[in-house]
Amino acid sequence: MAVELDGKVEAVEPGRLKGQNIVTVKAGDYTVKFDAIEGLMSFVKGERLSITFSETKPENLDDYHFCGHGYLVSPESEVGKTIFSIWGIIFVVEPPLGLKDGVKYYLCIRKKR
Repeated sequence: MAVELDGKVEAVEPGRLKGQNIVTVKAGDYTVKFDAIEGLMSFVKGERLSITFSETKPENLDDYHFCGHGYLVSPESEVGKTIFSIWGIIFVVEPPLGLKDGVKYYLCIRKKR
């Protein structure tokens, strides 16, 4: 199973931690918010992104700005949204994507030109 969201960065705001930004992406009916750690990944308002959640590892990781694997933090049915963690980097998607609890997913972000 794979879910791909194509969207645009609507906001990049400072987080509470030093070196952390909160990025908001609007992708059709979906809103994605996630932590962007300076030095690891950077985004600017207006940038177009493709965000993919997949159960299989992508073949060419060099095609992506960021890629990692992680798990749902809570079952979507309990929280009404997708809360996903990659090594503590949190991604929140509303409405929920329909991901399965306990399954390892790869989340990859590609910047579009």
